[in-house]
Amino acid sequence: MSVLRKKPPVSGNRIHKMGSALREDGVVATPDDWETYLLHQTEIVGELVKQLGDFADSNSAVLLGGQTMEENIVPGSGTYMVSGRPKTKISLKEKLRHRQETPLERIQDVAGARLDCDVTLTQQRRIADELCDLFTKCGATRVDIKDLRDGSHSGYRAIHLHLRFPAGFAEVQVRTALQSHWANVYESAADIFGRHIRYLHEENQVPLSLAARKVVKVKLLHDLSAHISQVEEKRDECSSVHSRDDLDYDMKHRQEIISELESNIQFILNLLDEEFRKVRASRRK
Repeated sequence: MSVLRKKPPVSGNRIHKMGSALREDGVVATPDDWETYLLHQTEIVGELVKQLGDFADSNSAVLLGGQTMEENIVPGSGTYMVSGRPKTKISLKEKLRHRQETPLERIQDVAGARLDCDVTLTQQRRIADELCDLFTKCGATRVDIKDLRDGSHSGYRAIHLHLRFPAGFAEVQVRTALQSHWANVYESAADIFGRHIRYLHEENQVPLSLAARKVVKVKLLHDLSAHISQVEEKRDECSSVHSRDDLDYDMKHRQEIISELESNIQFILNLLDEEFRKVRASRRK
């Protein structure tokens, strides 16, 4: 039987108590339960990644451009990548403290997986719908699709599948090439300026320090996120128009402009990523 269909090895009451302790002082009084809990979350992630990988392999020609899994997903590559991870203890403590009313057993993304792929917005939604059916067949008792591509959400844009299995909660993200690249660079920024910048969209979050608020790079990343949204909408519009002889020239011109905009965004993100890498490296010395 798949791990997704099995009840968790640690009771909800014990998970609740571990979460309360983690939120208060960061110490878990029952390390054996904690290790069992994390191992179970890791097993859930493994099954999610397997299902996503099988889905991508069998649908690559139809949904994902016919290419194969690659580490770097860029616009025009037709590639995709599957990844997953359970949240770390530090990340969980941070999230529990930001969400005082949410107990550990109801944190949606302790077990999380991603499908990053070079697709349009329309294709992205179609993939999310297909995955909804897939995970229902895998035993999900509830699947909620959260489209986070229009709101700010601290700049993060993706489609989230919030899943509930007998094994517990899980989350799967479907991201386009630019959405994925932006999120990875923003995570690098959070390592430097503070993890709390990821929660800017939430109410009652701790405000940025004056120094961090003045950081031009953070504002630039937020501006880039909005720009990515606009460019992807234009790409989606172009892909939905059936080509005709009298439109071919105009359409090709629009596509060239969009490709240039995507390349410019990629270039800026690469520059920021390299800068953040150098800062992190200097701090480790």
